[in-house]
Amino acid sequence: MVEDSNVLIFGDMEILYSITRTKRKTVGIVVEPGGIVYVKAPLDLETEKIQEAVNKKKIWIVNKLKKDQEIVKPVPLKHELVSGEKIRLKNNLFRLKITPTPKKRTHTIFAFRTLTVYVDEKLEKEEKNEEIKRALMKWYKERALSIISERIEKYEKYLEIKPNGIKIRDQKVRWGTCTPERTLIFNWRIVMGPVSAIDYVVVHELCHIQDPTHSNKFWTLVGSLFPNYKKWKEWLRVNGPILDLRLD
Repeated sequence: MVEDSNVLIFGDMEILYSITRTKRKTVGIVVEPGGIVYVKAPLDLETEKIQEAVNKKKIWIVNKLKKDQEIVKPVPLKHELVSGEKIRLKNNLFRLKITPTPKKRTHTIFAFRTLTVYVDEKLEKEEKNEEIKRALMKWYKERALSIISERIEKYEKYLEIKPNGIKIRDQKVRWGTCTPERTLIFNWRIVMGPVSAIDYVVVHELCHIQDPTHSNKFWTLVGSLFPNYKKWKEWLRVNGPILDLRLD
């Protein structure tokens, strides 16, 4: 059970946190990227006692949050389909390696911070590039489904609602969509961004299952799960265009 957001005051700072009641015996505090603060507390512990426990840890909480205050704007990349190129996943850069192979089936292997694309050595340059593009797109979509499914599983328990399906698509405009049938559709490009940006989009679409509008009630619901959502909404507005392969 998730209680309404509480506020911790530290100087001029107002820190929102949510209390989750569990069968645990002690109070636990989790500070996640994006300024999210969760407090897990015993089922029968008074709210005042929980607030006292949080207050005692306020300096630790503030220090953890300060590490996440600065958002580093990524440098736009123009990619080429050659070994040594860099690709982005969860805002980390990984090496692309193109390896010719006598096999006709193009496939990828990700290991040691390197994505290796094995492509038919007999193909002409243009055909080879198209094969590499398709392989990269397939890899990103598979990673997106895995990462986003994991993030949905994390947040859906706080809303006590579940989507009826998750789909990954190549969308040019939207980061995510919630259909009337409660299917959540995500743009694969979002997994290039920081985990907190991914979480914002996930929470946004999950909340649309409960409220399909962008009313004040909707944004209050988003804020109860992801208090720092405005920061990452703005991050996507500014940095969203760089989350692309830019292969053309």
